[in-house]
Amino acid sequence: MLSEFYNEILTFGPVAVLPQNLNSKWLQQLQKMADDFLDSNFNLHACTDAREIGDPVLAACVYEILRYQYADKSDLTPKEMAEKMVIYALSITMESINRNDEFGLAPPNLDNILSMERILSYKETQPEFIKLLKDACIIRESEKGWFQNIKEKLIAGIKGS
Repeated sequence: MLSEFYNEILTFGPVAVLPQNLNSKWLQQLQKMADDFLDSNFNLHACTDAREIGDPVLAACVYEILRYQYADKSDLTPKEMAEKMVIYALSITMESINRNDEFGLAPPNLDNILSMERILSYKETQPEFIKLLKDACIIRESEKGWFQNIKEKLIAGIKGS
């Protein structure tokens, strides 16, 4: 599947992996991968530690965006990469919801797609989405801050791999 994705999407550069630019076939396939990734790392009923990093196709999308953002000079730590994977998976989910239900979300661009601040900016217009992220322990309120909790959760998964 990775070679098919490369031929149909990645050869067109980083703009092709923006969720709004994916055709229905690839958005559905990436949504399944994003669902599996988020389901394996976060739980709606209990805050558990992450166990997996994600599908290679999702990782290829994130790497493509990072190559654009850092001009091939990106040297992210595993925990930083894990954070970007979560944000990209959420971006795929947001696009799927937007296409089905006109959620009213502005599409990301190559500069902001991997920014958690972009996702959190929807708190005013879509508070139920942010509540769901909190309920699933993707965003946590704590003394450390929600982003530190995401880092710790995903790093535990990386070290356990």
